[in-house]
Order: sequence, then C-alpha cells, then structure tokens
Amino acid sequence: VTELTLVDMDHIAESNINRQIHALESSIGQAKVLAMKARIAQINPEVQVNCIAQRADSILLDQHVAMADVVLDCTDNFETRHAINLACVQYQKPLVSGSALKMDGQVAVYDIRQTEAPCYACVFPPNQAFEETRCATMGVLAPLVGIIGSLQATEALKILSGMGASTVGQLVLFNAKFMEWQTLQTHRHVQCPVCSAHRS
Repeated sequence: VTELTLVDMDHIAESNINRQIHALESSIGQAKVLAMKARIAQINPEVQVNCIAQRADSILLDQHVAMADVVLDCTDNFETRHAINLACVQYQKPLVSGSALKMDGQVAVYDIRQTEAPCYACVFPPNQAFEETRCATMGVLAPLVGIIGSLQATEALKILSGMGASTVGQLVLFNAKFMEWQTLQTHRHVQCPVCSAHRS
C-alpha cells in the first residue's frame, strides 16, 4: 500500500483516546485525519497520505472513489454508508464495510464485479427503517474497534494482493461478550435500487 486517502470531518475528543490508536491526549482538538497521517508516518513514512477533513458527501465520493483500488467504510451512520456504497457501485470498486457498537461488530466485503455478489444496499435496503445508533451515544467496547478494524485491513490487503478468499457474500458477526463468531450468507437482490442498474 503506497497511498491512502483519509476522509473524516471530526476532531479528536477525550472519548476517542481509549479506542483509536491515532488519538493521544496531546492531540485532543486536532483534526482526526491529521492525527492519523502523523501516526501512519511513524509506522511507515513512505506511504503517501492524503487528508480530507470534511464529510464524505456524494460530490467528494464521486471525485475520490473512482481513483481508489479499494474503499474501507468505517463510518457510524446509514446515510454515509449508503452514499459510499452508491459510489463504489457506480465505479465498480470493492467495498470493505465494518461497524462496531456496544459489544457487537460486523465486517463484510461488497464487490459487484462478481456477478452474484450483493452490494451494501442489497443487504441493508436504503428504504428500510433502521434504528440509528452511534457509538458516541451508545458506547463501544474499546478493543472491539481494533478487532473490527484489523479484520477490515486484512480483507483490504487480500483484495489488493489477490491472496486468499475474501468474505464477499458473507456478513461476519462478532459478539465480544460471549466471544462468539457467526457468518451469515448474503445474497444479491435482483431488484436492488442501487446495484441492479450497474451490473454488466
């Protein structure tokens, strides 16, 4: 990996320190993308890191997803997740999605370059009502974020290198309270309002 583009409009708060490895007490108030860039430089200074300190809206996604080899969604709200998915579908880019809340996490890879693979909207329809709960409100077990993030990084590296088999068509669930893993099979929705029109 020689280039990363980070998109986040948020600034580091005290509550981030226990679960986000780029967040230090000395960086409270700093833009998260700048703190992440500094942390990445400490690990591997040869990686080019592009920082975008704004919300990932459709205009921004249209500009940057087209140039990406793989997209990682680490957001905490359905509106942004669906916007990222739409851009990945439009530009036929693999999407590695991860989320964590309380003591539960999930990871999935969506890649419509594979004929029968679902997109995010096939599994979580944009017109379906979901209760919007964010870790800032409901809390999250700090190590769980690292577990889910490591799984996302693993899937992204597998996609980039062609190594192993990705979790396309699977939703991997992890319950930290009972240390239980569960894998659900997911399927393409032939009338999906997002990806059905973009299939070749």
